[in-house]
Amino acid sequence: MKVLELVVFKLADGVTQEQFLDSVDAVSRWISRQPGFLSREPSHDAEGDRWIELVWWETLGDAQAAAELAMTSESCAPMFRLIDMESSLMLHGELAIPPVLREDLGDARAG
Repeated sequence: MKVLELVVFKLADGVTQEQFLDSVDAVSRWISRQPGFLSREPSHDAEGDRWIELVWWETLGDAQAAAELAMTSESCAPMFRLIDMESSLMLHGELAIPPVLREDLGDARAG
C-alpha cells in the first residue's frame, strides 16, 4: 500500500505566489528522481492563503528518506527559503483502505 505525505504551509512574509511558483519545478524534478516517488500535487488554499502538497510514495521509508534529503538539497533550498517554516506541518500516513474512485461508485451517486 502506498504512503501519503501531506504538507501544509504558508509563504514567508513578503513572498509572492509568483516567486513561489517559480521555485516549484526544480523541486518537482528533484523529487521525481527519489526512490519510491509516485506523484506530487501542489495546491493553493486561497481562503486561508496556505499551500497544500500531496505527495504519494511507495513506502513510509521512501517518504522519510526523501524528507531528510530534501533538507540539504540544493534543488529544494530556494523553495524552502520562501516558506514560513513555523507555519509548516508535515504528516505521513499509510493508505488504510483501497482508494475510492468515482467509477467505483457506479449507481450509488444517483441516490
